[in-house]
Amino acid sequence: MKSTLILMLLLVAAGVFGQGAYSIGSATMVIKGTSNLHDWESAVKEIRGKADLTIEEGKLSAINSLSVEAPVKSIKSTKGSIMDNKTYDALKADEHPKITFKLERATPTKQSGDGYSVTASGSLTIAGATKKVDLTVKGKTDAGGNLLFSGSKKIKMTDYGIKPPTALMGTMTVGDEVEVVFSVTLKKV
Repeated sequence: MKSTLILMLLLVAAGVFGQGAYSIGSATMVIKGTSNLHDWESAVKEIRGKADLTIEEGKLSAINSLSVEAPVKSIKSTKGSIMDNKTYDALKADEHPKITFKLERATPTKQSGDGYSVTASGSLTIAGATKKVDLTVKGKTDAGGNLLFSGSKKIKMTDYGIKPPTALMGTMTVGDEVEVVFSVTLKKV
């Protein structure tokens, strides 16, 4: 009887304070940029990642670890394969086939309703160069216990040693700053 009571208390505590492994269930990521001729967008078609999260009473209380990677050659432009190839060359895809983000710290902050914001800091590696980035993302927990995050971050290509691509014999030049817009659903493994 005593062991049954202890087991029941442990199960209740595990439901209230749970830590667990999560992976990306679904994700969208778009890179938006400008040029001297027109704005452009490229979609990242493949995103992988994993996280260790602490959930208390159905709410996110801590992000213990998070890593995300995207193969460079999964980036596809709305402008076609010529733009794709320029992107792969600029990002040194053959030498550095992945873009990665590794979380260093994160602080979830409660907002109203089922939503919250997360202030995060981590290492972003692009084209072999790693820089610290800070960002704030919006999050919420759905009825199935999945966590949905969305946000955006502006970065400069030259900060990562990337020369903004050109085309048409240099008459078209891409702007240095791009904006990465993302939405990610993390599911319990």
